[in-house]
Amino acid sequence: MTYRLYPVADDFEARIRILRADEGGRLSPPRNGIRWDFAYAERSGDLELFMIWPDFMLPSGDSWACDVPLPVDQMLLARMSVLNDTLRLQVHRPRIRPGLRFHCHEGPKVVAVGAVTRITGLDLARPAVA
Repeated sequence: MTYRLYPVADDFEARIRILRADEGGRLSPPRNGIRWDFAYAERSGDLELFMIWPDFMLPSGDSWACDVPLPVDQMLLARMSVLNDTLRLQVHRPRIRPGLRFHCHEGPKVVAVGAVTRITGLDLARPAVA
């Protein structure tokens, strides 16, 4: 059985690169379970942040351990879960597609960049993960 950090089904998968400190990223590397805010890279107007959280995963499909720092400046695979069901349906379902670019924020600061690689459960009713 695959170890998963979150007990809800994911909505999409993405590749995420955590920025180096000299690029404006964090001074210390994050760990899996980080609760960054999500922002669409192609935005117009005010910055909108959403609760879409990553679960970084290993090639085996298991989640990264929460006590191990994540590598910086490398493409990492993550399962992404939209937390707000109303926004999931009304905002994100029509907007999120493979290739879509996004930013991960800590407050107004961009600390990681990513792109959607595939839709997994976003177009489905949200089932519980066993």
